[in-house]
Formats: sequence, C-alpha cells, structure tokens
Amino acid sequence: MVWRVGFGDRIKFWEDRWIDGEATLLAKYPRLYLNSCQQNQVIQQMGVHKDTGWEWDFKWRRHLFDSEIAMAVSFLSDVEGRPIQAHRRDDWAWKPDPSGQYSAKSAYDVLRGDIIKGTDDVVFEELWKLKIPSKISVFAWRLLRDRLPTKSNL
Repeated sequence: MVWRVGFGDRIKFWEDRWIDGEATLLAKYPRLYLNSCQQNQVIQQMGVHKDTGWEWDFKWRRHLFDSEIAMAVSFLSDVEGRPIQAHRRDDWAWKPDPSGQYSAKSAYDVLRGDIIKGTDDVVFEELWKLKIPSKISVFAWRLLRDRLPTKSNL
C-alpha cells in the first residue's frame, strides 16, 4: 500500500512514505529534517494553495551549509511537481494494481509471482484442470511446492 496524496491533511510530510512509496523524507534527508522548523507536520501545513497551484513554504532553523546544498537540491527535486489537490482526500492505493484498488486476484498474483517465476505456471494450470477431487489437487500442489506439514517444514 502507498499513499495517494490529495489535500495532504492525513499524510505526515517527513515521516510517511508518500513519494512513490520510497523511503520517508526523514530517512532520505535526516540533516534537513533536523534543520527544519516543520517537523511532525502534515503535507497541508508545509505550503499553501495559490492561484498558480500549490506552493511549498519550507522554514529552516538556520541557513544551509555549503555541504548541504546538493542535498537540498535533491530534496526539492523529490517534492517539486508532486500534485497537492485541494478537492481530493488523501487515501491509500494498492501498488501492484494500476487502478490502486485491492483485489484478492492482485494479491494472489503478487504472492504467486514471488514463489513461482513463470516456469511452473503451465504445470499448475494443468493440475487445477484435472478431473480429480479437489483434495487430491491441493495435496499435489502442496507436494510440488514443498508445502506439506512435514517435520522439516514445520
């Protein structure tokens, strides 16, 4: 799950993963966080909506050192261009699905993709198509995936 930014009233600017689900800004820019006067603030409190759109308003405890300028440029490139929308709520999005909607199928595809890398797909598809009792199919699947409750697996 990742945050989809709307108005920014529920997402903490520094502490939440709201930029493409990457690391938090706090983890990426700890020195800038320590220098910020806006720690523990939500996105909405970090700027203002104007006629031209969203405008960030960062407040710092001191001027940046020369050694921090490159970090600040990287920081600004991370946050600039992120749409803050006045008429939409912040909400969670399911990252594996392009629509952002969770479904059991998409979760299954994620789990299956981690376990099976495409080579065994045909074998398992054929297994489920066989005209045999489902408990036999499940047993065969567990046997092939090494998921039987044996002493070593338990």
